[in-house]
Amino acid sequence: MASSQQISGLRELNGIGERVACRLVEHFGSEDAALQAILEGDIASLSEVNGVSHTFALSLARDARARAEGCAISDFLKTKEALDLYSRLLELIKTFAHTPHARDKLDLFYPFPASRMDLIQERRAFVGAYLELADVLSEDKAFLNLLSSVKKLRSIPGNLRVRDRIILSGDQKTLDSAREKFQAFLPVQAVESFSEFVDLARGYSSVILFDDTYLSFDLPEGLEPEFFQDLSRAEFWQILPEVELAFFARNLDCILACLNITSTLRAEGFDFFEELSEEELETLKAALLKVGEDGKPVEGFDPELDRLEAALKNLDSVLTSALNEANQRMNRTLEASSLTLSGQELIKLVSGGMEIKDLLAKELHRVYTGEIEAVKEELAEKLKFQKLEKLMLDSLFSDEISYPLRVEQAQLQLFRQKLNMSLEKARLTRKRELAQVISTFRQPVERLVREVLDFDLGFSIAFFAAQFRLKMPETIPDAGIGFEEGENLFLKARYGEIDPVSYSVGKTSFSPEGLENRVVLLSGVNSGGKTSLLELLAQCVILGHMGFPVPAKELELGPVEEFYYFGKSKGTLDAGAFETTLKQFSVLSEASGKLVLADELESITEPGASARIIAGILEYLSRSEESLGIFVSHLSELILENTGTDIRVDGIEAEGLDSSLELIVNRNPVYNRVARSTPELIVERLLRKTTGKEQEFYAHLKGKFQN
Repeated sequence: MASSQQISGLRELNGIGERVACRLVEHFGSEDAALQAILEGDIASLSEVNGVSHTFALSLARDARARAEGCAISDFLKTKEALDLYSRLLELIKTFAHTPHARDKLDLFYPFPASRMDLIQERRAFVGAYLELADVLSEDKAFLNLLSSVKKLRSIPGNLRVRDRIILSGDQKTLDSAREKFQAFLPVQAVESFSEFVDLARGYSSVILFDDTYLSFDLPEGLEPEFFQDLSRAEFWQILPEVELAFFARNLDCILACLNITSTLRAEGFDFFEELSEEELETLKAALLKVGEDGKPVEGFDPELDRLEAALKNLDSVLTSALNEANQRMNRTLEASSLTLSGQELIKLVSGGMEIKDLLAKELHRVYTGEIEAVKEELAEKLKFQKLEKLMLDSLFSDEISYPLRVEQAQLQLFRQKLNMSLEKARLTRKRELAQVISTFRQPVERLVREVLDFDLGFSIAFFAAQFRLKMPETIPDAGIGFEEGENLFLKARYGEIDPVSYSVGKTSFSPEGLENRVVLLSGVNSGGKTSLLELLAQCVILGHMGFPVPAKELELGPVEEFYYFGKSKGTLDAGAFETTLKQFSVLSEASGKLVLADELESITEPGASARIIAGILEYLSRSEESLGIFVSHLSELILENTGTDIRVDGIEAEGLDSSLELIVNRNPVYNRVARSTPELIVERLLRKTTGKEQEFYAHLKGKFQN
């Protein structure tokens, strides 16, 4: 077994050449950062690198993990079938993960040989910390949904630009510093004269200054630049609150989920995350609930923002409606009006001191001004204008009488611009208030999200254990594996409830007295559960050596250094394949503790030769006091005839037929008994299912068993 190694460079890892190394360094910023991502198993980040697939990223992380731990997956799982069983188990466990991070990390969990009990115990401690938690929360759908919302944090988009704000300066040193710090996100412009300053400033709703060169000038109305005394101390939340808000807005669901997960765990008495105090947690939650997905304060957060946004949105429609109604009223008034002259007015008219048009204009002006006032009052009321905005309405209408009533478009555009400027200033103030609060939480939140992602790894394993009612195994010093009420996970996942099985091989407290054989043959009827029992044994051994709970009510597991699994052959092997299979058993000559599970190995060649070969393998396996072997075979008696070694034979037998004429099988092996095949029961079933000539045929066959 390899010893642990310190990895100092990317090129030490398998598969990393010059080109891949350069891409990794470019993506992560340095070789150390890239190496750290590999060592931490950050599969998601590695997979973002051009030319690095998810599979290759996993391979790199596994290679690095194996070197760091001095133990690779191939040190324990010694056959392809053993590796396939492990992969199937892993895929089953991954269905209980709620985040891609946990699924990726599970790919880095593999079983260790017993000689690395320190690593197994470390895993047991890690998983054990989550078992009670999973019992409490595995049925809490709201909590599970929160976990599913947690993802790797997304960075601020590279195209984020604030276009309604500008930094202006005539000082080159100030410009250089401002460009270095802020130009990635907003314009920074040099100005050489006051007129140039005014021209540029008028194009933006917010102007920022770091020197007071132009503040002594008489600034035009509406131009109110913000002055910051010290550029080096200017905070991002002050100049660019959008940058701080963008990070939280892009990751809003994820961050809120993490905060709520923390609250849920604390409410249940589990203190997993101590990054934020309870007060900080509530402060950040309250602030984030005011941040919209676009980074702007949400509607309802600030009445003034809502008022200005509604005013701008509804200005045209309310104005059009008010003008239409006013014109209709004015039209009706003029149609119904008559001109009545006073005596004085009649004298002036006759004497030439007044013209008739003057009298008409006076009356029309009264009607006109009345309707204009009505329009302004309706605008002010429906759009909730404040005092200064009401005064600005006067500029929208000409003093000269016009019919129909109409608004001055240039003044309307100016009024809209002023409203928008008020909105942007109010919005910037609120953004700064929010950004100031949440900016202090940036690093704690990043750490919290990482912790929650890692939490899902442990919780997913415990969640899997809770769903299948798994238990931590007991480690014993001697070679052996024994359990009560074990359940094959693959069958349980597929069918739900299944019949539990109890069994023991080697020196365990579950083995009957005098039957502590380390090497056994398992015989039994077809479809009796022999292969399922082998799979169950394999699941217990693999999970136990991963430091995970196992699918049994109780389980004792002795030390295993290497695990070999041989599945059923799909037919007689040719000479080359037969030779390859035999070579795999040559390792039995080594002294280290091995567990060998073989399913109907006799199918590799003709029965007579198979029995002799299996007998020889079992003899060799028996020589080692540290090894175990369970071989499923239909040739038990023939194998026993070819060996002088004391080998126990256990049997899974059919006990009869039920009311539906199905075989009644006791899935628990009977110790020290060769299971008889059940042809008589099969014949009886066919006899009872048929009639006529067919029934006569089966009755004749059944008679043969009674002779």
